[in-house]
This record gives sequence, structure tokens and C-alpha cells, in this order.
Amino acid sequence: MSSYRDGIRLGVAGAAAAAAIYFPQPLAARIQTSFEVSVLWAAMPMTFAFIVLTSGPVVFGRFITVARAMRIVLVTELLLAALFAAQALAFDVLPYFALRALQVMLLPLLIPAVITGSSNILGSDNRARDLAFYTAGTIVGGVSGRLIAVGSVSFEHWQVGSLAITVMLLFSAWLLRDPPVLASELPRRPAASGEHTIPPVEARKSWWCQVTLSYPGLALAFGVLTTVLTCLPFEIGYKRGGALMLAIVYGGYAVGIATSLGAPAITRISRGLPNATLVAAIVFVIGLLGVIQGSFVALVIGVVLLCGSMVFQQATQIVLLNDYFARSQSGTVSALFVAAVFAGGTAGSSVMVSLYEWAGWGVVMGICLVFALVAGYCVYAAARQQAQAARALP
Repeated sequence: MSSYRDGIRLGVAGAAAAAAIYFPQPLAARIQTSFEVSVLWAAMPMTFAFIVLTSGPVVFGRFITVARAMRIVLVTELLLAALFAAQALAFDVLPYFALRALQVMLLPLLIPAVITGSSNILGSDNRARDLAFYTAGTIVGGVSGRLIAVGSVSFEHWQVGSLAITVMLLFSAWLLRDPPVLASELPRRPAASGEHTIPPVEARKSWWCQVTLSYPGLALAFGVLTTVLTCLPFEIGYKRGGALMLAIVYGGYAVGIATSLGAPAITRISRGLPNATLVAAIVFVIGLLGVIQGSFVALVIGVVLLCGSMVFQQATQIVLLNDYFARSQSGTVSALFVAAVFAGGTAGSSVMVSLYEWAGWGVVMGICLVFALVAGYCVYAAARQQAQAARALP
């Protein structure tokens, strides 16, 4: 029960971190009008976060060890809480953007540290469940952060919405005041009489393998999802029910809670992860076609399908990668996972948003469709290779 509770606490940490990341996304159109900046700069609070999360985890990958993970989580959450509280009082463009820059510099430490903690809880015999709690937590945080932002646009000083993110971060830090104990090494095998207890050696795996196709696959899929969710405020606007429509669409992201927590059951029903991954990839493409169709009902259903399949892929691929590579590689696996996902986010909120401003919705969605097909192939190939490697074990 202790490991189960620790998994939930780290899931809450994932929620707070996700809220800190995604809070500015629905505010892009409001930032543009309030601060009189271009569409590209209005999306910059998200883009900068994605840029830093793309490179930062790789830089800090060796620093984020299992032994340090929980201290990193606690310290970064407290610092982020202070920065979001200050941002509530930033009513000019320069302090607002400067505080956002400081916030995102902490995220490459926080996110991989939470993942490392979730995948190494001492006494837990269910890594998939623990990481599912983390993934579900990020969905709760992503939905909460976006809905808080949509709600804040009705206030004259919409910046005060960041106080809610401050509360989420402080609550998570309070839950972790007595941090979970992590397994810094593998359990020792029982020693025979007269023998010394020797820890088993877990062989490190080469990074040059088909399983690592998971990384570009996740990057492309998340780039598509980010493009859709970032361009929508410009395409729909906040007037004539636009804010309510955005709230409903962003709320569809919550379906990811079910697909992340239900990932093991979905995998069993599909008779293996390769089959489940292929189905999720097809559902992702169908969801994108619904978004392209454009009616309100198709848009909502499309976003639900996009989010549900994307979260399922994230929840299962991070387990796949941690199961394939050695525990000593866990910090690097987590760092590369975060970097790959947010590399796609960076492209979605910068290059694709700029293309949207220049060429329009139709062109951008056509490119996204191609990306979605390639992403589906990559994650399916990674899952198939990992399954073959697992069957080959003695």
C-alpha cells in the first residue's frame, strides 16, 4: 500500500508540473491582443517551454539520478510556486515573459525527476501502474491548467490565473514533505551459506536499436497534438461562445486519464502491446480527420480521440523503454523521453503556428496528417521490437 500511495503522490507532482507547462496555451490569443505582439510571440510562453524541455533533460540527464530525484522535485516545485505567484502581478509584457522564462528553466529538472521517481519506487512490483499514475496526473494537470487559463480570460487582469498554479505546486510539495523512498539499486539475490551477497549486474543496452523509434514517433505525434491545441484559440477566438467551446475541447484531454490508467487492460484485450499500439495509431489518425472536418461535434470527438490515443502511447512507450533498457539507464531514458515529446511540442507551437499564420488551417492540417501516419509507424515498430526482445529472454 505504501508504494501505491507513493505512486499517487508522484502522480500529483506530475499534475502540478503539467499545469505549469500548459497553462499559457489557451492564453495565446489574449496575450497577442493585450501585449500587442505577433502570433508567434503570443505562442512563445509555450514554445520556450518546449524548447527548453527538448534540450534541458538531455543536458541534465546524468545529474538526475535516482538518489537525487526527490530532492530535485521538491526544490523545483517550491521555486516554481514563487515564480507563478510573482507572474500574477506582471501586467506588462517584459516582466511577464521574463518570469515565464525563469519558470521554464526549472522544468527540465522537474519533469524527468518525477518520471525517474515514478519508475523506481522502493517496494513496488508494478512499474506500469506507477508510471500510469504519473501519466494520468499529467493529464489532470494539463486539463486543469488549460481550463484555469480559459476561465481567467474573463477577468480584466487575466494574469491572476497563475495563482491557481501556485496553489497546485504548493499542494504537491506539501504531499512530498516526507518523500517516497526510491530503489537506488536492484534487490540483492539471496546468498547461499558461506557466500557473500552480490548484487546482480544488469546489462546496459545499446541505444542504436529499433526500440528507440519510440522517441521520434512520440515527437511527431505530440507535435501534431500541440499544433491543433495551440492554433485553436486563433481559429475559434474567445467571443460568441468561443471561450466555452475551447473549454469543452480542452476538457476532452481528460479522456487520457482513462487511457493511461487503463493501458494495461487495453494491452491485454488487444493481445499485446504491438496490436494495442497499432490500434491507438489508427485512432489518432481518425481523430485528426475529425478535427480537419471542423464541425463542433467532429472537433470535440476528434480532440478526444487524439488525446486518448496520444496519452495511451505515452503511458505505454515510457514503460516499454524503461523495461527494455537497464535500470542504470533510467535517468537517461526519462530525459530522452521528455526531450523527444517536447521537441515535437516545440515544432508544433513555433514552426507550425508560424505556418498557420502564413498559409492557414488547411495546409497545416495536411502536414499534420502526414506526421501522424509516420508517428504511428514508429511507435508500432518500437513496440514490436521490444516484444520480440522480451520473448527472447530466457
